[in-house]
Amino acid sequence: MAILKEKVYIGVDGGGTSTVAIAMSVKGRVLGRIVGDQTNYNTSDMDTAKTNLKKTIDKLMNEYGIGDYECISVGMSSLDYEPTKGFVDSFVNGIFPPEKVVMHSDVYMALMGMTLGKPGIMIVSGTGSIGIAIDQQDKTHVVGGWGYLLGDEGSGYDIALKGIDAALKSYEGLGETTILEERVLSFFEVDDHRELIDVFYNPLISTSKLASFGKEVIELAQLGDEVAISIVNNAIKSLVKYTYNLIDKVGCKDCIIGMYGSVLQKNPYISNSFKEQVHAIYPYTKIGFPELEPEAGAALYAMKKRGYPLNKEIIETIKRTIVEFK
Repeated sequence: MAILKEKVYIGVDGGGTSTVAIAMSVKGRVLGRIVGDQTNYNTSDMDTAKTNLKKTIDKLMNEYGIGDYECISVGMSSLDYEPTKGFVDSFVNGIFPPEKVVMHSDVYMALMGMTLGKPGIMIVSGTGSIGIAIDQQDKTHVVGGWGYLLGDEGSGYDIALKGIDAALKSYEGLGETTILEERVLSFFEVDDHRELIDVFYNPLISTSKLASFGKEVIELAQLGDEVAISIVNNAIKSLVKYTYNLIDKVGCKDCIIGMYGSVLQKNPYISNSFKEQVHAIYPYTKIGFPELEPEAGAALYAMKKRGYPLNKEIIETIKRTIVEFK
């Protein structure tokens, strides 16, 4: 097999819902892509995350005839910064050679795919929310990302939770009247609001299921429900505050700002409002969506760590060859 003669880099985007892995040559040619189970050890456990990571990469290598690799680069939603060598050694012990593994946050890998390691900012809003920046000295700065228990302002989970709270307050006459009061019944498939107690606690509802109600809140905001509009606008303001904070830390008023995650990428009203508010204060910033997925950014990160130069030609090759695997 021809690909076995090439130096192969494996990039992984390890999320709380699924894990995506790609194999890539040093010239950017994508050799294979696989979607596996989640690898966020904060929402499951360490053993499950390790097992799922191994299964995903094993499937990638077997399905596309990859016998060896130079490096596995893992971006994980459960990480904020590049972990210590001790953590990496412990995590991959028994499943991969530690000397062939690098790790960082999934958000960092997304930013890597947008700026190739140059200064910039990435704002993420999906199930959770976080902002990350790389400054001129290659130092990493992080805001948010505390998780659903400590606060995920501006996230799908945050929007959903506030929407459910507003629905129940409307039902009890303790808050403004909102269509959310009825929508929460149909979404969670109950006839009475008190039945939600069993839905949420018996057994304990998953964060992803709860966060999925955020789509309903966003939809009702677009339909003109005033309470839903207020919830969504407050979420946008939180993401904008993250951005202002990171621009100050990076010290670059014309920096690149990436938007990532389902809340920003699937809702033009939210992404456009976010851009407008940031540009109102920092008009020279360049705001957009990443051209590459985080798994591609992870592979590029590994190549950069190994000393390979990254350029536009590699990016174009990735974009051209990954289409086959989507």
